Amino acid sequence: MLKDWIMNKEIQYIAKQLQTLYDGEPWFGRAMKKILAEIDPAMALQKPNEQHSILELLYHIINWREFTISRLQAGNDKPVQYFDEHDWKQLDHSDASLWNKGLQLLEDSQQLLLTLLANLPEDILSNQVADREYNYRFLLNGIIQHDIYHLGQIAYVKKLLS
Repeated sequence: MLKDWIMNKEIQYIAKQLQTLYDGEPWFGRAMKKILAEIDPAMALQKPNEQHSILELLYHIINWREFTISRLQAGNDKPVQYFDEHDWKQLDHSDASLWNKGLQLLEDSQQLLLTLLANLPEDILSNQVADREYNYRFLLNGIIQHDIYHLGQIAYVKKLLS
């Protein structure tokens, strides 16, 4: 749920973009939640031409959302190496339950990101992100771009397998 009372208009805009991408009416096409709802676990587990499965793409998206959350959340000091090690991790493609678990992790990350954005200090966007060479403005806009990029891959693989 987007908070109308976020004082920083730029943070408010970023939150709106995240919300629109996830479950709104984005300009680029259908929202993430709508596309993912059309995928069953059997399809998500397939690896066409030994490329990334939809399941792997989903967990990759979640990993970098969790990185973003870790940098926004006070007291969450997971090192960058943790996220590098969990990026494109090996998943058990015989375990269909990973699909629904991943969908729930994505939903949880969405709610937490919006909550954190609603409570960010107004001046944070220009501050440098810990362990990175860029600021929070770049990180937050980047996670939106990252999600859209991989959502396009998911939509393509879905169409390929249909």
